[in-house]
Amino acid sequence: MKRFVSIWFPYLGTDWFTLRKPELKKVPFVLSAPSHGRMVITAANPLAVKKGIVAGMVLADARALYPSLQSFDDKPNLVPQLLQRLAEWCIRFTPFAAPDPLGGIILDASGCSHLWGGDEAYVNDIVNRLQGRGYTAKAAMADTIGAAWAMVRFGKLTVIESRGQLEALQTLPPQALRIDIATVERLHKLGLHQIKNLLGIPRTALRRRFGTLILQRINQAVGTEEEFIQPVYPPEPFQERLPCAEPIVRREGIEIALEQLLQQLCKRLQKEGKGLRTVTFRGYRVDSKTVGIQISTNRPSNNVNHLFHLFQVKLSTIEPALGIELFLLEATKVEDYVPAQEEFWKESHGLNDQSVSELMDRLAGTLGNH
Repeated sequence: MKRFVSIWFPYLGTDWFTLRKPELKKVPFVLSAPSHGRMVITAANPLAVKKGIVAGMVLADARALYPSLQSFDDKPNLVPQLLQRLAEWCIRFTPFAAPDPLGGIILDASGCSHLWGGDEAYVNDIVNRLQGRGYTAKAAMADTIGAAWAMVRFGKLTVIESRGQLEALQTLPPQALRIDIATVERLHKLGLHQIKNLLGIPRTALRRRFGTLILQRINQAVGTEEEFIQPVYPPEPFQERLPCAEPIVRREGIEIALEQLLQQLCKRLQKEGKGLRTVTFRGYRVDSKTVGIQISTNRPSNNVNHLFHLFQVKLSTIEPALGIELFLLEATKVEDYVPAQEEFWKESHGLNDQSVSELMDRLAGTLGNH
């Protein structure tokens, strides 16, 4: 069953300015840009919104309403760039993270939340970490992108239970369907103020009066039409992830994570008759920086011990700083594997543990010089 998370940043642009000028947190301010010869507000911080100042207002009118209002020039493409960066940061929660063209971020969280102890804990951790970075964030989870998007902006639920999207959407307003404002206004004029009002109208009548988009959005929200995202980093077919309940700061913890990921990856490779030639081990730190190392093999391998020794020589270069919260192991080059070559590593062929270890050291040193 697919599960999606929609993340919404109601004050993303102004949050970015506040992070750089913390004193702005205590004053109403807006971002503005020229439009048709006038300065128009493009974003308002929470304190300005409380004064009745919102995006779309003329700056001069807003200052007449609140004379001490501060204003800063909006930066071109600021919000899309921030969403791209935040989507990249969100891959610590799922391999499939993408900026939402309508604002926010969409995560394909299928099969991920159990690592956090359930859907509620998963969504809450996402929100708490984003807020810890200084961004006002809200999130909701559902079986469909449309239902999650609608709930986070217009509903009160954090998690819509599986197959519960139709019931959860009933009382939300039509704009929760991601349709244009002109259509929303026409619906309201006709007294159609909730999604349940639309569900009782024959589809042919909806299409004739409001076009095909509204039908598509209804189908996507309730799950009768599938919707996909384009992740910022398309994951490799052979990739394993290990989120950490607490940030890892010690070498021993990094080694345990590496060994566990190697066991998972090699098990998959063995089942499919594959061996890796190039593999990258990365750690995503709490300070948003990424650290990692890469190894290569002369022949395809899915031997955990062999690969662990190759990595072990380079592990000292991984600096955990304040801690690593996600480990990722990614085989970027994979080839068919010949089982006979693995016999080389067995002790029955005259190689003891010490000689294998020494051989690994020489191989790792040779590879490291290329």
